[in-house]
Amino acid sequence: MITGFNRKKKEIKQSITEPKFGKIFIKRFLIWLGVFAVVALIVFSKAEEYVNGMKWRVEQSYRERINEQVNCVYEADPESDEYLNEIALLKADLAYYQTYENAYVEVHIGDMVFATDKDTAITSLFMGDKDYYDLFLIEDISYLDPVFEAAGIEKGSENKYINYEIFGYDPLLEIASNLEIINTHIQFMPRTMYINRETHTFIPGVVVFEAYGKQYIVDCTPADANLEGYKFEDYGDNYWIHNISVTYRADPDMSSKDIDYYEVLDPNERPYSISVLAEDFDKEYDKYSWVVGYSYLKDNSFFELAPVTAIAIPVTAFLMALVVALILSFVKYQREKTVWNIFEYRTKTTEAMAHDLKTPLAAIMAYAENLEEASEDPSKVREYSKNINEKVSAMDHMIADILALSRGETSKIEVTAEDVSVMELVKLSLMEFPDMKTELNGIDARFKTDKKLLKQAVDNLLSNCDRYGDKKSPVGITVTPEELIITNKTDKTYDDVESLKKPFVKGEDSRGAKGTGLGLAIAENNLNILGFRLELASENGMFKAIVKFK
Repeated sequence: MITGFNRKKKEIKQSITEPKFGKIFIKRFLIWLGVFAVVALIVFSKAEEYVNGMKWRVEQSYRERINEQVNCVYEADPESDEYLNEIALLKADLAYYQTYENAYVEVHIGDMVFATDKDTAITSLFMGDKDYYDLFLIEDISYLDPVFEAAGIEKGSENKYINYEIFGYDPLLEIASNLEIINTHIQFMPRTMYINRETHTFIPGVVVFEAYGKQYIVDCTPADANLEGYKFEDYGDNYWIHNISVTYRADPDMSSKDIDYYEVLDPNERPYSISVLAEDFDKEYDKYSWVVGYSYLKDNSFFELAPVTAIAIPVTAFLMALVVALILSFVKYQREKTVWNIFEYRTKTTEAMAHDLKTPLAAIMAYAENLEEASEDPSKVREYSKNINEKVSAMDHMIADILALSRGETSKIEVTAEDVSVMELVKLSLMEFPDMKTELNGIDARFKTDKKLLKQAVDNLLSNCDRYGDKKSPVGITVTPEELIITNKTDKTYDDVESLKKPFVKGEDSRGAKGTGLGLAIAENNLNILGFRLELASENGMFKAIVKFK
């Protein structure tokens, strides 16, 4: 006796299996997720390169502007009004820069020192007598605290809440803002203000604040402010033409110790500025016409510089993979499902045909054997011969129905249109069922169609009533220009009445029931060829077949 040996049962695999959408989808989703992941990495890399390049270009433009403005202050006459205006412009450039870049700037011009070392706010006012806009900086940034308290914004915690330019690094956020898909609009508009033209400073009064679609009107006039030298300005309903730009330091901890290099103008050596590293710089500021010290920009990740774009790229890749996988999976599933349905239909049809043909063939064989034994009895011979003829006739009828169904399904039927009266066609069909009780009524429908195909469909519907209907109750037939309704009483119930239109499905449980189970299938095929529709219904013991002409 041999032990320890397991003979594996040989698995028989079916050549065509029923498709599973989940299995098809997962496979394609993983493939396309990999494809779009590679695409996302490429796009991510290009976008990061673009954003970093933008940051470098912005930094260069800001620093060039600061250097130019420093030179303008240096060259301006200290006794002129232009001098004060140039200083105001320089302070404004420094203020804008400190919110846009995480860096520090310090300017030395003679004995004057300017730096990005405090939070501030700037407004520009049209000076009618000078025909240009003049800049004014807020005397104390805390004067705007009531605005943030009223709007519920934590003052200065995130400079992006205040400085709209922070959105400039994010391409998608900028596009969405320009298209007004999202609302990034934040605006301070002074309705009243106190202006000091000597010091180029202002004190806010009533401020209209708009943020994310909401408006707040706040009186910011400080009770303890020294208004000496300030002139009151009231803009009334024209307040919207003036704006206050609030700028918070991007990194409040940075100072002179963080300077990495200097831009200097040395009149004794060169007529233009040069760059000097901090470790090589001579700290004697008075030997230079002017000095601008810069810290290097901090390295920011792509997610910090462009959060919306950075998140949108992988999310879009995932969604694209999902959509493409769904579409392709659906197409493949439908294709395989069609093949499976055809395979299943063929299998069931073949089994049904074999079963239905086997029954009369078995009877014919039995009668043939009996015929041999009863060759000397003429009455038996006639009986058996008659039975054989009936079975052969039944088989012939079944084969004819199968061929008719096959021609209808493959559209190998020639359609000839002619004038048809539905009422007359029904009466003609009823002549084949002389023993069936009927009630015909309604309004005649006339149109051009194939009379032969329509009659065959009506014959099959009436034959179905004759075979499965209650013999004691009349079959109701109603004709209208829109439809033909055939109703008969029955004691049978159907869970899925539409399944009766499938080939070899019978109204009886047993396959030995009378009929081939092809009548309704042939009827539906014929009606579909003619552009009509067959609907079945069964309710409260009534079976109804409806032929929709329109």
